[in-house]
Amino acid sequence: MSRLRCSVALSLFGRSLKPALKRASVSGASGVTVDTRHGVTPSEFSASAIRHLRKFLDELGLELAVATFPTRRGLADRRDLEARVEAIKGALAFARTLGVNRVTLHTGPVPRDEEDEAGHNGRELLLEVLCDLARHGNQVGSLPVLELGATGPETVRDLFGQVDTGPLGLDLCPATWTGRGHDPVSVFRELYDVVNHVRVGDAIRHSDGSYDRVPVGHGEVAWDEMLAVLSEAEYSGWLTAGTSGGDDPARDATRAISLLTSYWPGGADSLA
Repeated sequence: MSRLRCSVALSLFGRSLKPALKRASVSGASGVTVDTRHGVTPSEFSASAIRHLRKFLDELGLELAVATFPTRRGLADRRDLEARVEAIKGALAFARTLGVNRVTLHTGPVPRDEEDEAGHNGRELLLEVLCDLARHGNQVGSLPVLELGATGPETVRDLFGQVDTGPLGLDLCPATWTGRGHDPVSVFRELYDVVNHVRVGDAIRHSDGSYDRVPVGHGEVAWDEMLAVLSEAEYSGWLTAGTSGGDDPARDATRAISLLTSYWPGGADSLA
């Protein structure tokens, strides 16, 4: 049986690093996910600072789980794209310096495979960017892990199948898939071989097709079923509790970890 590996988004616990880490250490999680654009950044973390960070993590019984690099625009948005791609490449390299080998990225909308009025094909541009990032990630030893919840599983499979320059991973967000009208358990069954990270959250769908984020256990994601299928597939990656849509995200993340532990086969005894 695979062990449950839970992390929390460090940004939920405050901006000051050491106090945030101390708060995260009592959340029930065994790891933290760090934002390498706004939190733990290359400009502020020299080799010496990284050594001190890892020592402090060891003292708290925490691991660096994955890194994330949020961007305002997606990977098929032509505005400032070259600078955005270079920044992501830097984040992939910096993640290895930190000692993690996965960086989660928000891909943005996946364009249709057709030309716009200017003669540009957005799908081809996205594939070009993904091939470039996969190649760079392969060179530096860091996996780009894409959040693609706004599209269907068949589109994910098609995109991944056309990238041959290096591996890509999928950041599975059951709340987003639920909000978009998909069953995340079925999505995982279709895409399990490329899932490298699971984002823990919940959502409530509305009749108009929109949805709201809510704390885990207060929405429509069947986390008992989700965890059962993850265990069945012997998923060994991290599950990260992040923004909840509630008034106290840190408290919500702590409660989410507790709920996940209670649902996972083996319970607390299986927590890594």
